Amino acid sequence: MKIILTGATGVLGSHIMYEILEKFITEKIEGKLFLITRNKGKNSAKDRINELLSSSYTPQILAEKGLEKLHSYLEIIDTDLSEIQDNNAEKIRGAYFIHSAGYVNLSTDDDQKEKIFNENAQITKDIFNTFSPFIKKFIYISTAFSSGVRNGLIGNDFHNLDFIPEHRNAYENAKFHSENFVKKQCENIGLPYQILRPSVIGGKMLGKENNYFIPKYMVFYLLAKFFHFTAQRKNEQENVRFQINEETGLNIIPVDYVAKVIVNSFQREDIQQLNIVHNKSFNIVKGLQLIMQEVGYTNFSLIQNTLDFNYKTTIEKLYYESIGKHLKPYFTTDANEYDTTLLNSILEIPKLDTEAFTNMIRYARLHNFKDINV
Repeated sequence: MKIILTGATGVLGSHIMYEILEKFITEKIEGKLFLITRNKGKNSAKDRINELLSSSYTPQILAEKGLEKLHSYLEIIDTDLSEIQDNNAEKIRGAYFIHSAGYVNLSTDDDQKEKIFNENAQITKDIFNTFSPFIKKFIYISTAFSSGVRNGLIGNDFHNLDFIPEHRNAYENAKFHSENFVKKQCENIGLPYQILRPSVIGGKMLGKENNYFIPKYMVFYLLAKFFHFTAQRKNEQENVRFQINEETGLNIIPVDYVAKVIVNSFQREDIQQLNIVHNKSFNIVKGLQLIMQEVGYTNFSLIQNTLDFNYKTTIEKLYYESIGKHLKPYFTTDANEYDTTLLNSILEIPKLDTEAFTNMIRYARLHNFKDINV
C-alpha cells in the first residue's frame, strides 16, 4: 500500500501520520508513506518529521519502534507545495493521496482574502493537476464549516443542494471551492475521491496517552488564551460583552478521533463526503462560561448581536479588533447540528461533556497555551 500525505507537520496531519504508521505496524502492512514536507529555517524536512516521531507526545507504539524502523515505512519528499513537481511519478503510481495541508485563517479582512484562497484552493488545484494522472484516489481534508451559514440538520452532501451556501469568511469559501473542484475533476476523469470534513479540532480524548494534547491552539483556544493572559496582566478586570446567539454551539471533535476516522475510511468506496463532527454541539453560553471560569476572567456579560455596538472598555476593544472579529460570526450564527449516523457507524463519537471541555481548556492553560512548532 502506498499513501501520500500532505500537512504531516500540522495539527491534524501529524496525527494522520501517526495513525497510518500504527496501521502499517499493527496490521503488518508492507506500506510506504510518502510525506510531502518542506524544510523550515534551519530544520530540514527530515528533522521536522523526526521531532514528531521522537517526542514526549509521540504515541508509545511508534516511539518503541524507534526512528530507524519508522523510516523504513517513510519517504520524505522535501519540497514546498507551491513548487510541487511530478518527478516522483513512478514511485507514487497507484497511491492514495491524502491532502491534509491547509491554511486555517478565519480572518474577515479583505486584504487576507487572496492569500487565504491561494494557500487553500489554488494549491489544491495545482497538487491535483500534478498528481491525478498517477494516483489511485484523492482524499481531500476540508472543514465542516464549508457548509456556510446553515440551520437545522446538516447532512454529508454539500454539493447537491438547491441553494448556494453563504460563507462567513474567505477560509470557508476557499475550502468549499476546493471541494467543488475536486468533486468535478474526479468525476470528469473517473478518479475515486473523498471529501472529509472535521469541525473545530480539540485535544485528544481517545485512549490513555497524552489526553487533551493538541499541537497548536486555535479557534476557541484562542479566546481562552487571550483572556488567560489578560487576566494575568490586569489587576482590575474590565468588562467584556460577548455578542452571541444563545441557541448556537461550538462543534468540537478530538484530533485523534478525526485522524482515526480518516484512516478507517479512506479506502471505503461507499463514502464520498463525510462530516467528522460531534453529534451534539457544545452550547455557546456554557462554553464561554467554562472558558472564562477556567482562565480566571470573571467580568464579562453575554448580549445579543447588535449593529450599533460601540466599545466600552479597552479590553473589549482589543478583543474585538483582534480575534473577536473573526470568532463573532461563529458565536452569532444560526444553530445547527450534523447527521452523524454514518460517522458513528465508523467509529463511536466520544462524549464531550462539561468535564471534558473544561479539561481541554485546563490542559492548554497548564501548558501556557504554547504551540508546538516543528
